[in-house]
Amino acid sequence: MPNLQRLLRQVLGFVRRNPDAANRHLRRAGETVKRRTGGKYNRHIDKALGGVSRYLSNQRGRPGRGAPYGRDHRHGPGGPPKYRP
Repeated sequence: MPNLQRLLRQVLGFVRRNPDAANRHLRRAGETVKRRTGGKYNRHIDKALGGVSRYLSNQRGRPGRGAPYGRDHRHGPGGPPKYRP
């Protein structure tokens, strides 16, 4: 069970850092499933992919681990100094 939790954390980290790539891979997987099932479950697959796309669109620009959206730890806990003209 700990290995499964670690794998899930890694997958979610990848999704947060690369939402566009994750969306592309999931779309490709959905098309493969549609082709393998002969179109029998297209409606269900489309609904699932739509929900995933909405989730991933919410992830874009959210702070998280990793560049470019991650916090820059060089400035300490307060973050970078604020710009004051």
